[in-house]
Amino acid sequence: MDHTLFAPIDPDIPGLLRQLQEQLSQGGQGAQLGDTLRAIGPTRWLAAPVLVGAVAIGGVDLAHALLMAAAPGATQAQRVEALRLALTGVLDAPAGASADFTAQAAQWLVGSFSLDDGVEVLQERLRAEFLVAHGPTEQLAEAVRVTLRLKRWAAALRGLERLREALPNGFPRNAYGLASVCLHHLGRYAEADRWVAEGLGADAKVLAVPPVQAEAELLRRWGDRAATPVVTIMCHTYNHERYIETAIRSFLAQDCEFPFEIVIHDDASTDGTADIIRAWQQRYPTIIRPILQTENQLSQESRRPFDIALAASRGEFIACCEGDDYWIEPSKLQRQVSLLIANPDLSCSAHNYYLFHEAGAAVRLWSAGARDFRLSRQQLMSVEMLVWGLSLVFRKTFDKLPPERSLSAFGDQFLISYLGTFGACAYLDTMVGAVRRVNEFSAWMPLPDAEKERRRVKTWVAILRLQERLGNTEAATAMLAKINASKLDDQVRQSLLNESRTDQMAEAS
Repeated sequence: MDHTLFAPIDPDIPGLLRQLQEQLSQGGQGAQLGDTLRAIGPTRWLAAPVLVGAVAIGGVDLAHALLMAAAPGATQAQRVEALRLALTGVLDAPAGASADFTAQAAQWLVGSFSLDDGVEVLQERLRAEFLVAHGPTEQLAEAVRVTLRLKRWAAALRGLERLREALPNGFPRNAYGLASVCLHHLGRYAEADRWVAEGLGADAKVLAVPPVQAEAELLRRWGDRAATPVVTIMCHTYNHERYIETAIRSFLAQDCEFPFEIVIHDDASTDGTADIIRAWQQRYPTIIRPILQTENQLSQESRRPFDIALAASRGEFIACCEGDDYWIEPSKLQRQVSLLIANPDLSCSAHNYYLFHEAGAAVRLWSAGARDFRLSRQQLMSVEMLVWGLSLVFRKTFDKLPPERSLSAFGDQFLISYLGTFGACAYLDTMVGAVRRVNEFSAWMPLPDAEKERRRVKTWVAILRLQERLGNTEAATAMLAKINASKLDDQVRQSLLNESRTDQMAEAS
């Protein structure tokens, strides 16, 4: 190739390469595939710019399809060497090239093949994708890191699979988690779960869901009481296709003397979440009561999914769990509700749980689990301890949250503070009753640290305004101290305080 000219690519090539890629993704057989290869033509199969464009569009496998068409008798090693030479011939600056050659070459590739890549990362991506497929073992780890950073999930998975083959006894645990993340992004959920289970090893048993009970068995046990549920399990879900079935199974594994119902609010998921909920509702038509939205409610500030589901709940007690978390202790509801019945001064009960970091295939307890204890009303109102919704059971003493909820970024902390106005909390630290997933697929994890802190403070400001209005001076003072101790920029903090006052006055009017 003449590097000084960056010769134009034939205008039909990008479209033909994408067409070939689509055909290969669907199995790569038949006359259509042959027609596309013939349209590209033998004179262009081996052209270095075309091979590099193929890697940029569809990865090394697309380039290999061209090489195999050009030389069907060539060995794998010969094809790999031909591809390596094509890449270096296009990407590497020749002797005497200008200082900006690399940027020019990348710009030429992006323009010629209509690529979405940024010019600054294109060459890095192409080299990494070649290395994950064909590079030596000692270069694989770095190539995988690059493809993960660039979100090239199929390439990263390929590198991780090669690493596992090369290191059968030394494949790190977190690499199993990274492979599951890649598979999740690729929509291959069952495979993702298998990789995670393999990485977890013995810990997989710790996180296992107990056996599910059939609806007939549950209804027979509850008898005439089944028509009046004592507990409503309230589950909110959005795009949890991979996880929602585990959550539902964990609810149905509860071993309770009293009847419960399951209200699942799906906020117009765009994946297969609603279909999974429907399938389970058909199996448990009496117990599972879905609310399947066709329009997202969270985006409409006047309608909160929590209030919608709470209004539909018939139980005296509410148990919470998001659709991507789940329970593992079958006696959870029995123990928590029994505590609340026996202690009228309690507004709620919560418990310990496992934190499951999927990307690292790592599991740890949320707290030490040394002893059970109580959180006083003041401690709840002041949010002195984080109590997560997946562990919470509370008395249904209200039908919707107070208006200050619209000021809050987080529902869990606001709910806990509000529950403190009704009573104390029994915390079962010795009972590990649930699993909370920590991964990049939540709305929280990908946020920058500054935005996370802004949302924390926004929530504290909402709680401050709530407790001020209710006359709980000590709690309001504690929340103001939290706000002032935040590392958030002073101007942003003051703006949140001012805006909350204005919004609260608007709500009151």
